Amino acid sequence: MQDTRSTPSRLFTAVLFVTASLTAPGAVAQTLTLGQAVAAAWERHPAARTAAARHDEFTARRDAADSVLSGAPTAALSNRNDRLQRDTGQSEWEAGIALPLWLPGHQERTLALIEREQSAYAALVEQARWRLAGEVRESWWQAMLAGNERAVAEARGDAARHLANDVERRVRAGELPRMDAHQARAAEAAAAAAIAEADGRAHRAERNFLALTGLPLLPAADGMNEQRRQVPTTPHPQLAALETAIATARARLDVAARNSRDLPEIMLGMRRERPVAEADWQSSTIVGVRIPLATDARNRPRVAAANAELVEAEALLSYERQRVDAERDAAGRELQRADEALALAETRRALAIEMRREYARAFTLGNIDLPQRLRVDADAFAAELAAVRARLEAARAVSRYNQAIGVLP
Repeated sequence: MQDTRSTPSRLFTAVLFVTASLTAPGAVAQTLTLGQAVAAAWERHPAARTAAARHDEFTARRDAADSVLSGAPTAALSNRNDRLQRDTGQSEWEAGIALPLWLPGHQERTLALIEREQSAYAALVEQARWRLAGEVRESWWQAMLAGNERAVAEARGDAARHLANDVERRVRAGELPRMDAHQARAAEAAAAAAIAEADGRAHRAERNFLALTGLPLLPAADGMNEQRRQVPTTPHPQLAALETAIATARARLDVAARNSRDLPEIMLGMRRERPVAEADWQSSTIVGVRIPLATDARNRPRVAAANAELVEAEALLSYERQRVDAERDAAGRELQRADEALALAETRRALAIEMRREYARAFTLGNIDLPQRLRVDADAFAAELAAVRARLEAARAVSRYNQAIGVLP
């Protein structure tokens, strides 16, 4: 007959071992940290892959705005003659170049806008990294919780199998009726079905994490657990991106409001002409300037668009600040409650183990029937699952709190 007194301790040890390692033993998986997992996922993120290209874009725009000319020069060549009219040989050639210039203050405001836009892009990158860290954290804990359920289901299936074998032995000895054997085998089949369902969920959770991070193995729990962090003094990544967006919108509004006309051009050229075919060619120099005029048709749409962008960014900042504060408060409350739930779950587990031990002894002595034994076993396994899950939920609450206050791993 199996030793039922040692089953609870063996079960809990098996659950903790499987939960800690899941399906990824090995040196690489054991030493991987949460920060490394986030870094691996970030290397695959589109924002990380395009960062170098965007940096080159801002550099090129800054170099262009820092040049003497406000744009590319324009070359022009024209000819005027009377071939279709009198055809006396009159001809005139003009060749010139137009050089776009800066208005006073326009270049400085343009450079300031580019700097603001680059800062806003950097803040958006940090916001994307923070959001990705939240996805990695949640994906990891989903894999942990699913692995815990699978471990408990496997341990429960093992115990159900041992119990069914013991019941059949006692049925053959004439100690128990045949229906008890059928009931024990039915419980074993139900436990096997639960293993299959839990394994499917665990496999999906593990594959989601591996697909997100690109890692070959699932990390162990030791390096992925987090310590509760203090609220950082730096702005929250979500709010920092909006604050830089407001600064960029203000710079864009300043450019639209103060640059009220298109940029002027200075034109330099040469003219060669002759009045008739037999006359000598005469040369002259052309110097001109092109000054666009400021009109409401040009300026009002640009100012209105820039102002609308600023109003939207300011309204969004106020809205997101309230959401961030609410999420931080909720995460702190969740962390406190998770610690309380863990203490209660551990108490329930200890009582369930003791009850299971006593009922197993009573069943061996024939003092209780099989349905009572199965009910106590089910309660014990539920308590085991709740206790280990409470441990994982307490650790996940720490991770969620760190995410809520904007701390990257």
